[in-house]
Amino acid sequence: MKLPRADSLFTRLLLLQIGVAIALATVFAAIVYVERNVAVARLVAERWAPALLHAAALPGAPALAPQRVPLRSEARPAQGWRPSLAAPRMAALADEFERHGLRFDDALIARGPGGPVLWLQIRAGDGRSAWYGVADAALLPRLPGRVLLAVVISALILVAVSWIFTRRLTRPLEQLRQRMQSHRPGQGSVTAAPIAGASPEVAAIAVAHDELLQRYERHERERALLLAGVSHDLRSPLARIRMAAALLPEDEASAPWREAIARNTEVADRLIGSFLDQVRAGELPLDQHADLAAIARSVAAEAGRGGTAPAVDAPQSLMLAHSHPLLLERLLANLVDNACKHGRAPVALALRAEGAVVRIEVSDAGPGLPDERREALTEAFARGDAARGTPGTGLGLAIVARIVARMGGRLAFERRDGRHVACVTLPAHP
Repeated sequence: MKLPRADSLFTRLLLLQIGVAIALATVFAAIVYVERNVAVARLVAERWAPALLHAAALPGAPALAPQRVPLRSEARPAQGWRPSLAAPRMAALADEFERHGLRFDDALIARGPGGPVLWLQIRAGDGRSAWYGVADAALLPRLPGRVLLAVVISALILVAVSWIFTRRLTRPLEQLRQRMQSHRPGQGSVTAAPIAGASPEVAAIAVAHDELLQRYERHERERALLLAGVSHDLRSPLARIRMAAALLPEDEASAPWREAIARNTEVADRLIGSFLDQVRAGELPLDQHADLAAIARSVAAEAGRGGTAPAVDAPQSLMLAHSHPLLLERLLANLVDNACKHGRAPVALALRAEGAVVRIEVSDAGPGLPDERREALTEAFARGDAARGTPGTGLGLAIVARIVARMGGRLAFERRDGRHVACVTLPAHP
């Protein structure tokens, strides 16, 4: 069984209830302890009063010598500790002795041959003070074993009940957390079943979360539809502009204009393509198997046209379930393109399976992303200072982050052996 974290709500509630239970058990034990000592003190006084009266020759002493004979010492015993006469036990003892006509001036508890001895300083009938010792094991200030056992058993029962109660209280919260974490962008909003055993407050939070998720998914669908529609409609006029530029006279005067038109329409076409990739990253279903190794080699070969292709370190085949080939191609292509444009050669692409995950690493010899801007640069249209003069749309890393989030993975950036490494970890579904 997995133990809860020390700072979790479960642990805090459990410790609070255990603390209250221990405090109540301590108060109960203290009350029982005091009442026990008071009762024992009265019994001891009742039992030893005749013997002390007879030994001190005080009025009210029995005519016949009692069976119990107290110890006697003219001087104060050398060792022992003086109990507080105001303590409940000693106060009850003095009260009971006084009811029998016996008063003592001081008290001392010492250890004798057979156990504890209560020494009392009593003024005898002849006016002289002497110390009389009462050897009685009942005077020991101890908690009865049965009471102690009852307190321990009660504390264990309270701890067990607190554990069960706290677990039942926090389990719906844990289920709600797992439901929230299991949702992936683009997965769609499905009304989940009510959480079993949830309190009205937790059930209301779950309903509010489902409603918020539905509004978010509706907003994402509308945004994707608008973006796809605008991108699609823009490509038709761009094609006409490109065709019109091709029909311009091929003379020296119009050549710069023709090249400028072609260059800008190409930039606009790439931007529209990035918009469509952004839409696909959230819309394409993750219902296919894809060979990640084959896609990586294809991406590296495409990136190497007109230059040096990135080195690929991958197994012969690496199948990934619950994915989509186009999404994986866009993921790898954007990472490689980012390394080639903004990093420095040599660029390397490595794939490997590590247990339950697949690890993708794209590295280059460039300075990499600044630590303070790594998270910001994964947002749409965000560009670093070093990329200001480099052609691009600012959507590459945003598309990568969106695909990785949809597939339940993790995107990180590291510095390793003097190289900048973009690391993507994806779950390797069976």
